[in-house]
Amino acid sequence: MNNLTSSIPQDVGVLTSLNVIALNTNNLTGHIPVSLCNLTNLDRLFLQGNQLTGPIPQDIGNLRSLSLLGLSLNNLSGSIPASLTNLTSLELFNVGVNQLSGTLKSLTSIYLSKNKLTALIPTSVGNLTILTDLLVDDNQLSGSLPTELSNLTQMIILSLDGNSLSGSIPTSIGSCNKLTYINLGNNNLSGNIPNELERVGLLEYLQLSDNNLSGTLSSSIAKLQHLKVLNLANINFGGSIPAELGSLPNLQILSLRSNNFTGSIPEEILYLYQLRILDLSQNNLTGQISRKVGNLKNLTSRPSGTFMINYGNGADVQLKLVVKGINFEVQISSSYTSAIDLSCNNLDGNIPEEFGLLKGLYMLNLSHNHFSDSIPANVGDMSSLEALDLSWNRLNGNIPHSLTSIDSLGFLNLSYNNLSGKIPVGIHFETLSWDGSAFLDNNLLCGPPTNKVCQGEHRILTLDMTFRQMIKKKRMRDSYFMVSLLWALELDSGV
Repeated sequence: MNNLTSSIPQDVGVLTSLNVIALNTNNLTGHIPVSLCNLTNLDRLFLQGNQLTGPIPQDIGNLRSLSLLGLSLNNLSGSIPASLTNLTSLELFNVGVNQLSGTLKSLTSIYLSKNKLTALIPTSVGNLTILTDLLVDDNQLSGSLPTELSNLTQMIILSLDGNSLSGSIPTSIGSCNKLTYINLGNNNLSGNIPNELERVGLLEYLQLSDNNLSGTLSSSIAKLQHLKVLNLANINFGGSIPAELGSLPNLQILSLRSNNFTGSIPEEILYLYQLRILDLSQNNLTGQISRKVGNLKNLTSRPSGTFMINYGNGADVQLKLVVKGINFEVQISSSYTSAIDLSCNNLDGNIPEEFGLLKGLYMLNLSHNHFSDSIPANVGDMSSLEALDLSWNRLNGNIPHSLTSIDSLGFLNLSYNNLSGKIPVGIHFETLSWDGSAFLDNNLLCGPPTNKVCQGEHRILTLDMTFRQMIKKKRMRDSYFMVSLLWALELDSGV
């Protein structure tokens, strides 16, 4: 990066002996000069990260020695030149984040994320037998996934999320047994997850969220023993959650939110020692939370190292989460996030005190269920907690004073329960709900920020006012009566 400005001069075409042009990450403007296509000895061309506009030159296919071509992060427009198919030595082609349109062409590694590509994925994609990375996410592709994908036996990363793809996931995907990353989320795919997927034994990341799939989750998913991320949110799945998920030793992120799963939460899931995000919200789950929740070892302490799930080459790890009461799409590729979200189900019973063992948990959402009894007194032991939502349940008793010791807490919602007693006081705790919204519809709560004076405090205030009035009226001449009244005030205040 040299902060170069202006445009690339047309005279660059006379430098026919050049092997490398690296002008990436500057402030270059204007078009890519057509004369650049005369540099037939060029091996690497890096123009990414500028402000270049206009089309990719149609004669770029003349650069037959080119092995690396980087044009991403510009404002290029127009269609992808057909002559690119002449670049038989090309190993990497990255034009992500531009305004390009047109159809896909055969290349060794394809990075076409965040453009305006339309039409179908051609069946000729199956001819790219040495393809390793195919990233065409966030475009406008339509049609079905071609069965010819089965020919791509060297493919490692497949990212087609954020398009308008339809039809079913082809069973032939099971032949791509070197895949470690599959992201087909945010499309219009239908049908069930093919059983043949279990043959992709190296798979670490599977995201099929936000599609029109249907059916149940097969226990055969447990054969993917290398899975770290399983995101099947909002795909219309029903039935029970298979207990076999608990046998995935490397699973860190499990999201089954916004489906129609029924039955109880399998206790086996609570033996996933690597788990750091569990999202089962917005289902029809019933029963109680097992006290084995304390077995989630990865959540029992604050992270001491780097927890990264990163596949590089633009293959992001994204997840929709409710963060502090608001839906967010969270990038978790390079940052540590931990959460348990079981909200919007039909869970009941008490909240296990074993939650207090999860000292590394950042977010806990148990709202919109039927939990009863009191909030565990040791809730304050969750020392890393940043967001706690227990609203819309049937909780009773006092709010534990231990909550005031969680300095990291930035969001609290205890509204719409049956809590009672005085709201705890703490310098940080009081800032969590100046307007009292965190405590709404708990009619037996008292003290700030509500307008209700607690019963004991009301008696003390009444006696104190009476005492002051009597002094003013000079009715306190009897010292014995004064001592008795002082004693009564102390007794009523609990001293």
